[in-house]
Amino acid sequence: MEDRQGSLRGKRILITRPAHQSRDWCELLQAAGAQVDSVPMLAIEPIDSGPPMQAIKQRILDFDQIEHALFVSQNAVRLGFEWLEDYWPQLPQGPRYYAIGAATARALRNHGVACASDGDSMDSEALLSLPALQQVAGQRILIFRGCGGRTLIGDTLRARGGRVDYCEVYRRILPAEAPAQLARYGTQPDAITVHSGETLANLAKCIEQSARDALFGVPIVCPSPRVADQARRLGFSRCGAARNAGDSAMLEALLAALA
Repeated sequence: MEDRQGSLRGKRILITRPAHQSRDWCELLQAAGAQVDSVPMLAIEPIDSGPPMQAIKQRILDFDQIEHALFVSQNAVRLGFEWLEDYWPQLPQGPRYYAIGAATARALRNHGVACASDGDSMDSEALLSLPALQQVAGQRILIFRGCGGRTLIGDTLRARGGRVDYCEVYRRILPAEAPAQLARYGTQPDAITVHSGETLANLAKCIEQSARDALFGVPIVCPSPRVADQARRLGFSRCGAARNAGDSAMLEALLAALA
């Protein structure tokens, strides 16, 4: 990443990432000179009880039968490997591993796993264009993710004949304190950043609940054109789209939004 030191001097940025994932993004913005405020609009809750937990356990027990293991986020890696390491002290040799985004790929490598997809621009569409995922008829594919979310990857791989299952290891929730925290946030920032569509939806809900409608007029930087379109539909008037959710791409889009 090129030197951005001082490029955000005098700017105040509201970030909305989950508290446990915001440090690197916050430090990058501060290094660029920004004043950063954090009001998390998403929290990650592990699946740890009931039938959903039993479904995870069955997927993990069958992991040696998988040809392709796809991880959609850093949280999917973190929580997925907690399960895998409990049941597979030595990972099976069969699966090939894939990640959405550079940070998710780094998380896989930190577990000693070679990642068949890499690069800052590896979104769902880029993943689906990989040669190794074109001819998957009859092959077993396991997608580690949170509950719900986009079905593009699974639907596309099933259409190619793949035997797709989901291992949903967490749920995304709105932090209970978020509406009150936003209501107490008395500042009008120069820009807002969101890193997912669900974060964006939670932010819009909290703006309405806290009567902070002026925030709909603040430039908002989204991780993709799809999420930027969602922001417009929710009532945001100045929506910027990054190439992807990576820090470099998000910073580039933020600078463009404030230019």
